[in-house]
Amino acid sequence: MQKASIEIADIEQALHDGEFCFYYQPKVSFATGQIVGGEALLRWIKADGTLIQPEDFLPLAEETGFITNITAVMLPELIDDIEKIKVVKSDAQIAFNISGLDLYSPYIVKMLRSFIGSRRINPGNIQIEITETAVVVNSERINTSLLELVALGIEIAMDDFGTGYSSLDLLSRLPISALKIDQGVVRRMSEDVKNTHIVRSSLYMARELSIKTVAEGVENRGTYTYLMAAGCNEVQGYWISPPLPLDKYIALCTSQPQWPGSSFGLLYNAWVNHISYRRKVLDATLTLSMTDQDEWKELPKMDLAHSPARCRLGQWYMGEVSEGEESRRKYKQLEEPHRLMHAAGASLIKAIRTKSTARDITRATRIFLEYSDVVDAEVSRLVERDLERTFAELDIEKEKDVPSIENLLGEYDIE
Repeated sequence: MQKASIEIADIEQALHDGEFCFYYQPKVSFATGQIVGGEALLRWIKADGTLIQPEDFLPLAEETGFITNITAVMLPELIDDIEKIKVVKSDAQIAFNISGLDLYSPYIVKMLRSFIGSRRINPGNIQIEITETAVVVNSERINTSLLELVALGIEIAMDDFGTGYSSLDLLSRLPISALKIDQGVVRRMSEDVKNTHIVRSSLYMARELSIKTVAEGVENRGTYTYLMAAGCNEVQGYWISPPLPLDKYIALCTSQPQWPGSSFGLLYNAWVNHISYRRKVLDATLTLSMTDQDEWKELPKMDLAHSPARCRLGQWYMGEVSEGEESRRKYKQLEEPHRLMHAAGASLIKAIRTKSTARDITRATRIFLEYSDVVDAEVSRLVERDLERTFAELDIEKEKDVPSIENLLGEYDIE
């Protein structure tokens, strides 16, 4: 039976009649295996209970510009929902996808400023998702709106990363703080190694840019555990849960389910990024040495941040130290050589820039590499300990089942 065609008048009437609502798909932290938030997904449920799929009406709403009306009406509804979610999970971050048309008007910034100013939500309770198609035009108005949202403390996430032609260009000019790796690329990892390379490369690039990563469309344990080991930050997909009505989502958060979690991937990738710093120093050493000083201003920017606090490894163990005395002891042997290595890297680059002798530069290089070896040895021991702990926890976990949404919430009918 052929579906009846939907016209813009039908969408307008549905909005007027209150037939739109949000379903929420949980997002889980790979580090802890616990729910950290979710994505708000628009649903149209008619008075007779018929569910109209988003792909059947959102393109028309976008094409006609009516999408801005939907956003204006539904954003306050979203805030109402977030307030209810906060009762059981105060730090939940809910992602909300907006159109490029919404960013052409200042109203969305004004609305969110009002909601945050009245303390109905915190800036960390909401994340704005944009797609490449929404911002592919380099509009000053769009850029201004995004910067104003960031100034409010709101994260901007790029949705469907890995599907468009301009994603890298957008990362270079927009204030993106999270990447959502497209579900199609994630699902095809089991079919083609090229997709696996794309995902791993995206994760590496995001870490270099200090951008959080979220994997979409995870539908089995194998994909989940691979992404966890690869150092992705968060995950959503049907293996965890389908999108849920608000009451079911709140019930799930209340039950505090536990999925597999491990910090190994994040620790290992912090190490990889630390090694990247070493390579940047050596690249800069060779590049500066072989280029006339009057041409240095034309060299590519090399991101040589010598502070240990700017290094991904430093950010990792400094964050862990805050967990308590046990973590402080765990990283004590790493902290000092890591600090000295970064100081040696800064001294090496300074020696070249001040035209030191070849002997002095060689000595500075040797000291830098010696401290680097000490750091590598200590991180290697930490990685080994983390793996041992993960394997021990795995033995315990084998006795348990991954939580079933049906068992946690009871039977329900969701398309």
